[in-house]
Amino acid sequence: MKFIDLFAGLGGFHKALHELGHECVFASELDTTLRDVYKMNWGIEPKGDIKKIVTHEIDSIPKHDILCAGFPCQPFSKAGKKLGREDERGTLFDEIVKILEARTPKFFILENVPFIAKHDNEATWEFMQSELDRIGYKVDHNIYSPQDFRSEEHT
Repeated sequence: MKFIDLFAGLGGFHKALHELGHECVFASELDTTLRDVYKMNWGIEPKGDIKKIVTHEIDSIPKHDILCAGFPCQPFSKAGKKLGREDERGTLFDEIVKILEARTPKFFILENVPFIAKHDNEATWEFMQSELDRIGYKVDHNIYSPQDFRSEEHT
């Protein structure tokens, strides 16, 4: 399957899906240093600001089967100011929804901090679920810890 990698960082989603035999057809990362590392690791040059891409050139995002996005967690983290959608980074979920609407991939994988489900007395999570429901996606969510994914060779 083809996937896109939003808020790509170093390419954690890319690594996992590549190892499963899937093909990355688009990546986006705001941080220029991380874009350089991603290109070095994966041979794909990530595009920059996803807000600009969605606003001005959403058609440049290829059709894909899976959308992956580890969108910024700072607005929703217990360690941060918990500003949620009042923080500009807290509205980046909206760009994910616009891409899902425009490209309608069969699957999406979103990653964030566990507290996002409780943020603002659950209003943030309820908003996200309602937006995904509005555009026709069934939401299943789980909280995972890195130790849930230890390989057999490291146990």
